[in-house]
Amino acid sequence: MDGSRVNALPAAEEFAWARQRRADIRATGGILDLVLPLREGGEGPALFCAPPLVGASWCYLALLPHLGPRHPVYGLQSRGLRRPEPLPVDMAELARDFADQIRITQPHGPYHLFGWSLGGNTAHAIAEELERRGHEVGLLAIGDAMPDQPRSISVADDNVWLLCDFVLREFGYQPVIEPDEPDPVGRMLELIRARPGLGLHEWPDRQLLALPRVIRNNIAVAQGHRPGRVHCPVLFFAATRSPQTTESKLASWDEHVSTAIDVVTVDCKHEHMLLPEPVARIGAGITARLAELS
Repeated sequence: MDGSRVNALPAAEEFAWARQRRADIRATGGILDLVLPLREGGEGPALFCAPPLVGASWCYLALLPHLGPRHPVYGLQSRGLRRPEPLPVDMAELARDFADQIRITQPHGPYHLFGWSLGGNTAHAIAEELERRGHEVGLLAIGDAMPDQPRSISVADDNVWLLCDFVLREFGYQPVIEPDEPDPVGRMLELIRARPGLGLHEWPDRQLLALPRVIRNNIAVAQGHRPGRVHCPVLFFAATRSPQTTESKLASWDEHVSTAIDVVTVDCKHEHMLLPEPVARIGAGITARLAELS
């Protein structure tokens, strides 16, 4: 997501992404618990996935067919989506909260983390918090995130239309809200209510209105964050069809990790990393690394 106009699904990958997002909502039942069990059971180490910008972790369902079946998978999800409650004021609070939820789910480490896009920034902050508490982080896998990436997104009042358009796109609707729309939130609700069967039409207004609010807060939290340094193994997945080079992405993390970063290149755009072919490469990379650590 950036400050430019979001195109209305021009590419085949965008249609595939929209279909996949709608399927994710149906498969999870729209569950918004802080910890979403995507796959339970299995004797292997669990993987905890930090949410991307939208705050929900349903998108990580795409990872399951490509991640060894012995690994339980949990999605962490933003506060404020399930019910009205105070949102975190900064990344430190967010990381503490998620670290608490991880420790409740799995009392003992080592802990293995993955995050795509903004979820990569959050996963790094969680790893930093767990290490600060003296816990071992066995793996931090980052999906094409960079420390300064969130600062390119505006959360100004005149950009509410963009947040609402982003909600539509992320949940498989046509992102057609214009910058001059006088009531972008009302228009978002209208568009969702006009398309029954796409996943969000049964949500109450309160929950739908929470989406742009949570997204806006996630942006603000990320923009105000200055990451520290982690000491755990780091695996970086770099989307190669993006303006930034893989080398520049890795260099952006240099001062925030204390070990060499292993990198896996993925032939796709950043926003398409969880489509079937790219996510197969990601799942194989994480599975191989977890096998080495077991």
